This record gives sequence, structure tokens and C-alpha cells, in this order.
Amino acid sequence: MRIFILACFSCYAMVSQLATAAAAQPATATAYQITPSHHGVAKVTGDLVFPSKALWTISMPGLISYPLIVGDRVFVTVANVDSYGTKLYALDVHTGKTLWGPIAISGTYFWSNATYDESHVYVVNFDGILMSFDAATGAAGWSVQLPGQYAFSSPPTAEGGFVYVGGAGDGGTVYAVDEKNGAVVWTENVENGDNSSPAVAEDGVFVSYACPQVYDFAPKNGDLLWHYSGPCEGGGGKTPVFLDGKLYVRDPLSSPTGYIFESKSGALLGRFSAGPAPAITNERGFFLNDGTLQGIDLSTLDVLWSFAGDGGLVTAPIVVGPVVFIGSSNGNLYAVEGRTGKQVWSVSGSPINGPDEQNVSQPLTGLAAADRWLIVPAGTALSAYIIAKPAD
Repeated sequence: MRIFILACFSCYAMVSQLATAAAAQPATATAYQITPSHHGVAKVTGDLVFPSKALWTISMPGLISYPLIVGDRVFVTVANVDSYGTKLYALDVHTGKTLWGPIAISGTYFWSNATYDESHVYVVNFDGILMSFDAATGAAGWSVQLPGQYAFSSPPTAEGGFVYVGGAGDGGTVYAVDEKNGAVVWTENVENGDNSSPAVAEDGVFVSYACPQVYDFAPKNGDLLWHYSGPCEGGGGKTPVFLDGKLYVRDPLSSPTGYIFESKSGALLGRFSAGPAPAITNERGFFLNDGTLQGIDLSTLDVLWSFAGDGGLVTAPIVVGPVVFIGSSNGNLYAVEGRTGKQVWSVSGSPINGPDEQNVSQPLTGLAAADRWLIVPAGTALSAYIIAKPAD
């Protein structure tokens, strides 16, 4: 294993500005791209450190999802190589040891994904069965077949007492399910319904699909707040990202690929280019565009810096304090300064998969961070790094 650590005395002075968005978030990772709004920013609870190696690395029996991190636990779903379906694990964040599970999640294909809220983990499989599990014990709670659709490829998002899910097959549907009992509280029709994990915030529940078709629903009752309708429909969706009154939407059928909307009105504010979901802070956005990570001034949309790494950057970036983490298909994991794009740390390990937002051959994957922890899925390997000193 090759380790590279570069001096970065300026990193620690930049925490306050780049961590502004993170400061309002709990020290957990509860959904894809860390938060229910998917903006990819983790809370810093102590001074950053750059470890010379992983605290632990374990091998799993299949390809691994994005992790959830809550307290001393990591939750992942893993493709079941013996048959269709997946398995749900709870791991000790300090050791990587299995605390409970694996719990078999049946279903068509090798896909399921999870979200967390209020002491429970919620998992949806490709067939639209949404399940509740006690996070402490793994005990199964309620299970509900989501009605009206047969193809579910959008990771769930739990927030404020509801689990939000998108489904497809005959058109598309967005669902809000009561976390306590599994009752379907509301459903709304959308164009498509594939591959778009709902982004949840006070402004609404946001989903986005090709062309683009973008929706904002009221979280509690599903009222349509606004709908941006592009010139066509179909072809799947991509997870939107929300922060600070703006919604960032990617459309693979347009160039540039991204649209920025004012979240309350749906007014179009600007355009951007990105493959995976960007990470967004109050001042800057971090976009992986054709294999190059770019730091963008969000007030002007000017490119401030570019970082290509080893030429194989593939993951959605995430922000921890003053640095941006991103992984490569060549096995390198990087940290770069958010203000300058300067590389400050790198470690080499197993090849890291990028998120596949169009297929269901494995659970949607990605990096996650919370509190002191950076958790990295790399194919069938899962590694944990301590990236912050304990808070005083």
C-alpha cells in the first residue's frame, strides 16, 4: 500500500468557511451523499488528521453500497452473490466487526439501498418492498409493498417522520411512508421515477428525471409546489442536490448536464457540468466533470481550480471541513484543499467504484463521512479512516 501525505498548514485555518454548511448538520451520515438533501458535506467534530493507513479494512461477499454512519455503527447493503437480492449489515465503526446481520433482503437483481432516521434503518429493494429495522438490534419492524409500480432504483430518504421513495414501471410515483407504521401517507405521479433519490428539505421533496423533469412536493401532504418540464421525458433520473435555497439537477440528455433552480419558485438560475452528484457548501461547489474535479465559485459559476488526480477519478466528491475527498478507479483516495485544489493526502488501496445511477447490478455506492470517520467502499472491500481528532 502506498501512502502520500503532504504538508498543509493552511487547511486548518479554512475550517470555518468551508464547514459552514456542515455545522448545521448532525454528526451522522443518514442517506446517499451523507444528508437527506444529498449535498455531500459532513460535520467536523475535531481538528482534521490525515492517517497513514486505514484503521480497518474488511472483505464483504459482494459489492457494497454507500455507508450510513450513526454513532458507533456503520450500515451497508451488499449484493448477494449467491442469488438475486442483497444483505444488510450493521458494523462496529471502531473495528469493522459485524454487530448484527447479515439480514437477507430478497428481491429482483442485486440492488437495495438504505436510509436512517430516529433509531431505525429503512431499506427498499428493486421490487418496491420497503422495510424497517431497529438500528440497535436489527430486529425487523414493518414491511410494506409500495403500490402501483414494479421497478425501484431510487435510494430512499428518511427525514422528519417520513421515508420518501421513488418508483417506476408504469410512469413514475413518489411515495411518502410513515416511519412509525409503514402506512403510505401520500403518492404523486411523476415522469419516469427511476434513479432519483428524493432530496428532502424544508422547501420540499425534490426529484429529477431526464430532459429534465423536476418536481418539488410538500413534505407532509405531497402537494405539488412546482414542476419544471423540459422538452421531453424518459431515460431515467439522477439524484438532485439541495442547499441554501438552490437545487442542483443533472440531466444526461443535455449539455451542459446540470441545471440550478431556485428551490422555492423553480426559477432557472444557471447551468453546470458534472457526472456524479456534486458536493455543495455555502460558497463553493465541487463537481466531477469528465474525470476532473473542479472547485466552482457558486456566486459566479467560475471554475477556480481543477484536479485530475491519477486520471481515474470516479466517485461523487464529499466535503469534510476544509478538504474534499474523492476516489479513483485505480484505487487511490485523495483529499484536496477546497480553496485551492491542492492535494494534501492520498492513500492507495482497492479500486473504487463510481456510482452507477442507471443500472441495478449493485447497490448505489459512494463515500461517506461523519464525526471522526471516513468510510470507503471499494468493490467488495470496506475501509474506515479516522480523519479527525476527538473533540474536546
